Amino acid sequence: MSALLAVDIGNSTIGFGIFLNPIKNTKLFIKKIPTHPIQSAEAYKKIIAEIIEHSIHSPNHPFTHSPEIDSIISSVVPSLNPPIIKAVEDICGRQPLIVSHKLHCGLTFSVKQPGEIGADRIVNALAGFYYFKKPVAVVDFGTATTITVVGRHSNFLGGTIMPGIELMQKALHTGTAKLPPVSIKRPKTVLGKDTASSMTSGIINGTAGAVETLIKSIEKELGFRLKLVLTGGYAKLVSPLIKRKHCMAPNLTFEGLRLIYLYHVERFCKAGTATRL
Repeated sequence: MSALLAVDIGNSTIGFGIFLNPIKNTKLFIKKIPTHPIQSAEAYKKIIAEIIEHSIHSPNHPFTHSPEIDSIISSVVPSLNPPIIKAVEDICGRQPLIVSHKLHCGLTFSVKQPGEIGADRIVNALAGFYYFKKPVAVVDFGTATTITVVGRHSNFLGGTIMPGIELMQKALHTGTAKLPPVSIKRPKTVLGKDTASSMTSGIINGTAGAVETLIKSIEKELGFRLKLVLTGGYAKLVSPLIKRKHCMAPNLTFEGLRLIYLYHVERFCKAGTATRL
C-alpha cells in the first residue's frame, strides 16, 4: 500500500497531510503554509519534499527505503492548481486525484449546480457522513463559515455560507473609519464594554449564534435532526459558545481526502479498521 500525500488548498492556508498507511489511518504529519503569496511549482516541490522527508523519515518513523506515494488534492483556489499539481506530479511520479463533484466518492448531489460546490465541502461532507452514519451538518470555521448538510442516504443536500471570523474582523476595520483591528479571541462577556470588546463579541458570539439558528432552521425545513460536527481553524474558539451537543473534528478535511482516495482505488470497503475521529 502506498503512502498518501493529501493536499488541501484553501483561501488562507495550504495544508499537507501525510498518511503512511491510508487504510489503517496512520497519519504521520500535518503542515500548513500561507496560501499567499502564490509560489512557483519548483518552490512548492521543495516545500513538499521537505515535508515528506521530515514526516516519513523522522526518528519516530524509520524506513529502510522511501515508500511509493500517491496523492489527492482538494482546492478552492484555481490559480494555485497548476503549480501545485506540477509539484506533486514531480514528487510522486504520477497524477494526483483532484476532488470535484465528478470524482466518485459515495456521495450523490441533491443540489441545482453540483459543479459550484467547493471541493472542501465535498470532502467534509463525505467524512462527516462516513464516521457518524447518520444525517450530519458539518460546520467549517475557515475563511468562510460554511454549513454543509448530508442526508440519510449519503446525499449532499446543500448548506449555507457566511463570512468567516477573520473576514468579519477585517471588514469591520477596513470598511469603517474608526473601528480598530482587534485580536481574535473568545470574548469574556456578550455585552461589550468598549469598542474592541464589542467587536469581538459581535464577531465570535454572533458567529456561534448564527450557526445554531441556521442549523435549527435547516432541521425544521428537512423534518429531521442533524448530527452537528465542527471543523476548521476557528472551531476550537467557537465550540464553547455553541450550546447544542456537537462533535469536534479538527482534521476532518484530511480524513475526507483519505476516504475519497480509498474509495477511488476500490479499497474503501477495507477501511473498516480506520479509527474514529
